[in-house]
Amino acid sequence: MIISPLEHAHDFQKVFGLTRLATTIDKAEAALGSLEPETIDYCKCVIEIICKHILSERGIPYDDLKLPKLVKQALSSCGFDNEGIAGNLSGIVGALAEICNRTGIAGHGQHDSQDMPSQTDIRIFVSIFESVISLLWHAFNKFNIDLTLTKLRFDLIEQRLELASFNEVLDVSTSITYDQEEGRIYINGKEVRPSELLFIFDPNSYSEEFKKFQISEVVAESEEEASAT
Repeated sequence: MIISPLEHAHDFQKVFGLTRLATTIDKAEAALGSLEPETIDYCKCVIEIICKHILSERGIPYDDLKLPKLVKQALSSCGFDNEGIAGNLSGIVGALAEICNRTGIAGHGQHDSQDMPSQTDIRIFVSIFESVISLLWHAFNKFNIDLTLTKLRFDLIEQRLELASFNEVLDVSTSITYDQEEGRIYINGKEVRPSELLFIFDPNSYSEEFKKFQISEVVAESEEEASAT
């Protein structure tokens, strides 16, 4: 049973682990609690963030997509092929976007003659939002993650696809050798550079090492210039 209209948004957050999505959901729930006008703006943003991340996982560009097409493309990328539902939903989402653009207070500045959304308007918007997010969640749960395209973190992939047992076997069976002279790691015969691994798995440490290298280069150049004179 759905406890909150944003429950499935929380489900997406558990899978994606996105800071921006978590913050937006928190703001949407806080505004919804007292039916504040910005509820509409934050709920629209939740839809956009989720759809963009779904498309990103499939390697599909989304920069030029308006909200109706964004939702339709996200559903399609999840293998949802009911054109009747997708088409009608796209029209409904377009109406949501129009409501947000016309009455929202957190996204677009409006002339003071424009009416603020009523509590009834907010309730209607949130009801439709809940249906859209629910459909996206169920469609997303159905589709198979493409391991060659996904940008999800390893731990999230392991949890979502229940890969813990497989990864344990792979960890034990994988052949790893290290050529210290050339600074190369070979995993099942495939060459992997330590610098590449550090860049992928710990970019902060990579950046710090790069800064140290730059400083050492400047010091070396200064010493070389000093010795030359």
